[in-house]
Amino acid sequence: MTEGNAATRHGWGLWLRLALYAGMLPSLVIVPLGIGRTQTAVACVVGGLVLCIAAAAWPRSRSAVANAIAGSRVLRGIDALLWNVAIVLAVGEVVLTVAGRFVSSPLLATPNASAHEHIERARRDVFAYFGRDTGNARGYTDVEPRNDAPGSVRIVALGDSFAYGIVGYEKNFLTLLEAKLGARVGRPVEVLNLGLPGLQPKDYLQMLADEGMALHPDLVLVCLFAGNDFSETGDATPFDARNWRLVGFALRLARYAVERGRHADPGAAQVDAPKGWMASPSGFSPEAYLELATKYVPLLRRERDASVQSAIDDTLAIVGEIAAFAAPTPVAVVVLPSELQVNPQLRASVLSQLRLHERDLDLDAPARETRARLEGRGIPVIDLLPALSAAERGGNTFATRDSHWNERGNGVAAELLAETLEATVRRIAEAKQAPTSGDGQQPRSRSALGSR
Repeated sequence: MTEGNAATRHGWGLWLRLALYAGMLPSLVIVPLGIGRTQTAVACVVGGLVLCIAAAAWPRSRSAVANAIAGSRVLRGIDALLWNVAIVLAVGEVVLTVAGRFVSSPLLATPNASAHEHIERARRDVFAYFGRDTGNARGYTDVEPRNDAPGSVRIVALGDSFAYGIVGYEKNFLTLLEAKLGARVGRPVEVLNLGLPGLQPKDYLQMLADEGMALHPDLVLVCLFAGNDFSETGDATPFDARNWRLVGFALRLARYAVERGRHADPGAAQVDAPKGWMASPSGFSPEAYLELATKYVPLLRRERDASVQSAIDDTLAIVGEIAAFAAPTPVAVVVLPSELQVNPQLRASVLSQLRLHERDLDLDAPARETRARLEGRGIPVIDLLPALSAAERGGNTFATRDSHWNERGNGVAAELLAETLEATVRRIAEAKQAPTSGDGQQPRSRSALGSR
């Protein structure tokens, strides 16, 4: 085949395919395989596209590439393989997008979902997995909001699966907090639990905007878990193939199959939940839970990676946005420690596996840095690590091989929160009981979303 015949036969279709491969391959390989970071993948994509454009624009190179591919069975095979991979990925993206609209399953979750879509997906998953009789009408582990009673204080709590809990409504730390605060201040206190599994700090801000402020809170309580709440979301870039629907689906399915094969103890994390509330989950296998706990180590390292610090900065910046949005309603933050921080036996196992030492970790770092960054802005920070660590010496505060508190841990958290928030709640209650202003209106200590 002559140079002209090869170039004519392939035409611009060849160069469009090569440009597609230049964009596809770095995203499939560099970040998912740990070869480099997103910036590296972007640079490779841009470099590949520039080379394709330059080669296509020069007639001699255009003919040379076309002839090389036409004359090599191996290159033609690679071209066919990559083209079919691209088709499968494109079709998979469309099919899974459509399926996700009609089927509620964590396997179909959009890897780069917006905050609003993420919240609604979490809500649908709660209804699909636990049923509509396990919580209130919005899927939360709570009763429906009550009408304001004179002098009552309403707290809106934002959080993820820690707020949602695994112990049912009656033993949940936010339910216990409601009762303990009411008993301490001698006034009605209502704690509205807006926690859903899988949420992230950016979702807490969206939740506050969508629902929280419309409930007219007197105080907003942000529950930050010293684990995934301070980690990179990983959902901002298409240059990581794990954010593509088909790849994300395949990875979730593979992890699910591996975990099923590890023979997790079905009774490991069984808890007594009140009838009509959340079903009891079973714990992770030992291998899976050790792997999960290992993921929290970078946050606690004395020498942090730049990406970890960047994720911390992003989280605390979002909390600042929450406080600004809620103003003049006060905001408080509670830092919920991971079991890695609380349980010395688990920590020893993780450190042994990673060949690290206790001195390599700074267990107080998440709460200390949160306090340093937020309290100067008038946002109080409550650290539960000392109380839970002390309680752990007398018995487990976390469910067996589960990253959430058992009933005892929920009780410890509720007691410390009630003790810490008592003065604030008492001041709010007294202010609401103060004499009306000259225009006959009760002074407001909170702002509704609609008034912003």
